[in-house]
Amino acid sequence: MRLVLIAVLLAIGSSRAQTLVDPNRVSTALHSFEPKPGEVILKCDVSPIRPVLNFNFRFQSGYMVRVPMNQYTGTGQSWTILTPITPLPGGEPVYMADRLRLPQIPPTKGEFEFGGMYLVGEGRYRAEWLLRDETGRVCRKQWSFEARRNRDERRVSAAMPPGTIAELSLRRSRRTEPGTDDAPPFRLTVLLHVAPISPRRTRLGARDRVLLTSALAALLERLPAKSVRMVAFSLDQQKELFREGNFVLRGLDRVSRAINETEMGTVDFQVLQNRRGHTEMMARLLNSELNDPNPSDVVVVLGPASRFFDKLPQGAVEKPASPSPQFFFFHYGPSFRVQATLTDTIGLAMSKVRGKKILIRTPGDFAKAIEMVEKRASAGN
Repeated sequence: MRLVLIAVLLAIGSSRAQTLVDPNRVSTALHSFEPKPGEVILKCDVSPIRPVLNFNFRFQSGYMVRVPMNQYTGTGQSWTILTPITPLPGGEPVYMADRLRLPQIPPTKGEFEFGGMYLVGEGRYRAEWLLRDETGRVCRKQWSFEARRNRDERRVSAAMPPGTIAELSLRRSRRTEPGTDDAPPFRLTVLLHVAPISPRRTRLGARDRVLLTSALAALLERLPAKSVRMVAFSLDQQKELFREGNFVLRGLDRVSRAINETEMGTVDFQVLQNRRGHTEMMARLLNSELNDPNPSDVVVVLGPASRFFDKLPQGAVEKPASPSPQFFFFHYGPSFRVQATLTDTIGLAMSKVRGKKILIRTPGDFAKAIEMVEKRASAGN
């Protein structure tokens, strides 16, 4: 029952952006972060997420929560979540809030995992966290954290002033330096590979979902695209999860929803039978771009490496009917150095279209990759 429950709950979002709220509009009962006599405690485990400079050069931080769902049955349940974040020393708290309605909960011993995310500038902060359910049960947590650039990131300027807090929004674009990008715009296709960052895992975690959507948002904000074709796909599932032409940033919520509704731990029996289905899927994606009547100038495959290492069969990739797009694989890898590994199916597919594989470990790597794409696109125009 745990797998079914988690799949249902993920549909309402496992990684949620916290929303800024006016503290004067927050219920007085929610302002108290100290336990009260006779208060009923809701069992939950809260784990802070350390601030990390994301691909938009903002520090992204937050928390993960696990709630044992044997505390609930039936329908009509909801959670109100409040997170005041205070810059230290002596700053004024900024209130972040969220409300989450639960679906019908069957008897289960499973847990519900969800997260909250927000952006901060460099500096020290104190976070207080409170969850209250419909019956008045409460779970609390307090922690302190510091956002600072590491040695490799000191050459990169953070996009938010020190001591500031902002919501993480997928609904609008906020360029770091509006109007300063003089690279000519080009037609862009993004092929988002939806898979766990670690190839050892079969299930998408909340951190995987946050990374995929934030990296996608950063890519779309920073590349000077005059049009975008957006495709999310899963080699594990051997299917497209999302496709839309004339894509704009406010559509990221729909992509996030498609990712949340993907259950990576469950694979259709027909998929298991087709042992070469992942190579066929990759060939279809490439052929679709090569032979599109209105081809993109640049195709970026974004995401982690796959767990497959098979080459595409000879002749699987067709000759383009028009000038070929330039292909790039922005391969997200771990931030720590690892020994060289075998090239996966996506990387091998890039050789069929003379594509460039670029390993992305840090925001600095991401900035260099963006610059390379812009230069090559400009040279090709």
